[in-house]
Amino acid sequence: MAELVADPVPATRPGVRALARNSAIAAGAVVANGLLSAAILALCTKLGQTAEVGAYTVMTSALAFVLIFLSGGSALLYLNGTEEQRALVRSQWMIVVVPGLLLGTVAVGAFYATRGYGIGALTAAGVVALGNGLATLQQTDFNRRMRFLASAVLICTSKAVSLVMVLLGVPLTVALATAGLAQLLAGELVLGKHGSLRADLLRGLSWRRAFEGYRSSRHLFGYSLGELYVARFGTLVLSVVASPAVMGSFGAIVTAYQAIGGVVQSALQVPMVARARSRLGIEQTAHPAGFSVAVALACAVPMAAAVAILAPFLTDTVLSLPQREASTWLAVFMLALPCLAVTRAVLFNWIGDGHYSRATKAIGIVAGLLTVAVAVAVPLWGPLGTAGATAAAEAAALAVILAVMARRRAA
Repeated sequence: MAELVADPVPATRPGVRALARNSAIAAGAVVANGLLSAAILALCTKLGQTAEVGAYTVMTSALAFVLIFLSGGSALLYLNGTEEQRALVRSQWMIVVVPGLLLGTVAVGAFYATRGYGIGALTAAGVVALGNGLATLQQTDFNRRMRFLASAVLICTSKAVSLVMVLLGVPLTVALATAGLAQLLAGELVLGKHGSLRADLLRGLSWRRAFEGYRSSRHLFGYSLGELYVARFGTLVLSVVASPAVMGSFGAIVTAYQAIGGVVQSALQVPMVARARSRLGIEQTAHPAGFSVAVALACAVPMAAAVAILAPFLTDTVLSLPQREASTWLAVFMLALPCLAVTRAVLFNWIGDGHYSRATKAIGIVAGLLTVAVAVAVPLWGPLGTAGATAAAEAAALAVILAVMARRRAA
């Protein structure tokens, strides 16, 4: 069994301070990357590169769905699984996921090329999406080795280089593709012989191992799909009943909410990885479950309060949204944030401990409650109903999950 959990990383004993520091680094990297992305998009708009922005948006959005259906929950398994399971994931990615992404790039690019988008921009955006897919494995290697600072530096440096290239007149998609490929190369050099994208990755690949990878990550695929459903379902339902103008404003609000939630979840990945490393015998140390909840509340509560208070300024002055009620939508979304944070802290702990099925069932509870809330609230109150349904579903799901945990402990 030892060979299944062996890891090249030497055993360490990080304390709570080290975990807190890494959580702050992981969250800060997401914030910095988001600000750099916003600056790049704003600059491109000012420079008249709206066609580039459009091509980048449609290609990366469409291929994100292609990636999740091809890869399932393999990225989470690659982060939390044994070395044997990680080998299965590598077969899955090299034999199925990467070729599938290439075919998806061609298909999606051909589709949008008939709708007026430039072929060159679509191709470069496809390279960006493919690079992002490969970077998923590389990012996982950094996280599994607890090298969050190195990962943050690579990601933010790549985005900063893209910003400089755009300032020098390079098209957006070309700048992102070039910097992204350079980031992949630099990442492999930093990881050394343990990088996932090295030449010896091709050893031992087989269709049998690829399909075994799908079987091993089936519960995590359900979890990933559930997270995607929770993030997108309310917006999709609202798009059926709301006008394009309203959806434009609501899109900015829900994107902000998801970005803030992404910061919280990035911080929570640190204790999740620590628990997985302890379970696999990579390091011998205890990680209290309450630490994740503390990280979740420390991140979510101040951000939710600040954004809710500043909501009128953010929607009216910063975003210049035409709907005056947009500030209320944003404030209601912030009610959901602390509940989302605590729920994901619990679920990430379970994933780190190897309880994949339990985490998938829990995200299913969130999805089920959200479905009911959205079906009732959106037709009645539109965007406000979507935000309210999200907050209600996250709060109700947290109550259910905590009740189940309390009953299990009492049994």
